Amino acid sequence: MQLNRNTSEGDVHRVDAATFERMIRAHEDLVSGRSGGVRFVGRFMVAQNLRCDRRNLQDCDITGSILEGTTFVGSNLQRASLYCTDLTRCDFRGARLDRADLRGSTFVGAKLEGAFLDEADMRPATLCAADDVLGLRWRAGSGFSGGGLSPANPDNVEAFAVNFSNCSMRGVRLRNANLKNAIFTDANLDRADLQGARLEGASFRGAILTNVDVESLRIPASVLEGCVLDPSAEAVARADAIRLELNLAEEWVLSDGHHGRPANLDGFDLRVVAASFQKRQLVGFTARNSMAIGVDFSESKFPGGNFDGADLRGALFKGADLRGASFRGANLMHANFQGANLNPLPLRDGRRRGVQFEGAKLDGTGMRLESA
Repeated sequence: MQLNRNTSEGDVHRVDAATFERMIRAHEDLVSGRSGGVRFVGRFMVAQNLRCDRRNLQDCDITGSILEGTTFVGSNLQRASLYCTDLTRCDFRGARLDRADLRGSTFVGAKLEGAFLDEADMRPATLCAADDVLGLRWRAGSGFSGGGLSPANPDNVEAFAVNFSNCSMRGVRLRNANLKNAIFTDANLDRADLQGARLEGASFRGAILTNVDVESLRIPASVLEGCVLDPSAEAVARADAIRLELNLAEEWVLSDGHHGRPANLDGFDLRVVAASFQKRQLVGFTARNSMAIGVDFSESKFPGGNFDGADLRGALFKGADLRGASFRGANLMHANFQGANLNPLPLRDGRRRGVQFEGAKLDGTGMRLESA
């Protein structure tokens, strides 16, 4: 429990980009042994959508702050105190968070590919502040962004666990981390290193645990229900059928419909041929309710394609022709649409069919449903 004197909601202060940069530079001077250095202590601050890439902030203290949308790509945050901090949609790709204090923090929608979180402390936590007038004030959850004040009674205060919901955490290192009660709902943990991690009470609903030795996690099988694991033997056996569909689809396009047929891969696990979808001519393609996590569709042509209900987390659509495609109800979290053509598709009767994203999950794509 973190106890701070004379701290209340009114003490939360906003930090602009210039001030944030000065604090970082002063801290880097300190850790480098240069004169004039000062430790970065930014408790209860609001520093949203700022840049802190490839910087050295080891041993800093950002307790109880709101850093939503701020980027820390490749930065050193070893042993940093991020206790009860709101890190929603932050970018920590390749960052060092070894032995960091992350108790009670929120990482919803954050990017953590290749990050190091070895021996990080991620136990549940509650933020507590002392006020000379009001006495103890309790705030459950992460920083000052949620929960509201609770009664000044420790028995009535809920301690919130670290929340990695919807995070992209491919290749993250969590060796010996304390992940008690951590929440990994819908997180992408492909190739994650969880060796020696404490996972009592952790929740993995809908998480991607491909290329992870799940048997070594020592957690009940019931906890893994609904998780995405490696392709089944049955799915692997259908790989040749998928390749045949793709070849016939391209033959249909090149022959102007005289040979072959449009590809119908509804319900297939496309991960078993994940590298077979690049630079393809796939007019009329349909892959409704398919499993396509991490599949690379870059530079392929899918005008009018149907991906309704598909699991496309982390999929690549770079430079793809997706005019008039449908993604209704699809899970597109952290999918990459850089350079993709998402314009309406002209139809023969003069109408134009727009790309459909109704009900799709778009966290981490940089797109908003209302503007799609």
